[in-house]
Amino acid sequence: MAPQLSDATLEELLDGDLEDAVLQNADATNCLVQSLNMSGVQLEKMTLTAAQLERVGARDFVAKRTDFSAAHMVNGAFNRAEFGNCRMTGVDFSRTSLHDVTFRDCKLDMANFRFADLRRVKFVDCTFVETDFLSATLRDVMFESCTLERTVFDQAKCKAVDLRSSQLDEIVGWTSLKGAIIDSVQLVAIAPYLASEAGITVR
Repeated sequence: MAPQLSDATLEELLDGDLEDAVLQNADATNCLVQSLNMSGVQLEKMTLTAAQLERVGARDFVAKRTDFSAAHMVNGAFNRAEFGNCRMTGVDFSRTSLHDVTFRDCKLDMANFRFADLRRVKFVDCTFVETDFLSATLRDVMFESCTLERTVFDQAKCKAVDLRSSQLDEIVGWTSLKGAIIDSVQLVAIAPYLASEAGITVR
């Protein structure tokens, strides 16, 4: 059975790689981790606000009801991971690879996915307000019942990005979403933005 590691900071728990552990009910606000490999780790009800988690490698990783607000998780790699009901406002995933990852009921407003590599990623019931996917690679990515408002996709590289069933409002970078899938109702709503980005004047 995985150890129940509670009432401690993340730094105190680290000694090399972290495997088959459950970390719960701990406050690791502003913690600094410059390199860490995790396998079979579950976080639950953790507070990682403004944490510096750089070059983190995580496989078979689960985070539930954890606060990652303003956390920096840059240059990392998450494989076979799930984030459930997590607060992730302002989280920084720039230059991080996310493969076979599910985000469910997460708040991703103002999150940074710049230059990130997303493959087989599923977002379910998530919110994206002013979220930035500048120059990110998105392949086989699904946004299911999500809200995307003023989300930026400039210079993104997309293939099989499914936006059907999601609310799309004032998206920036529609021309970079070549290869995305939308439904006919969404097309009517976004037509003015497509025309604007293409330099077409509608009178």
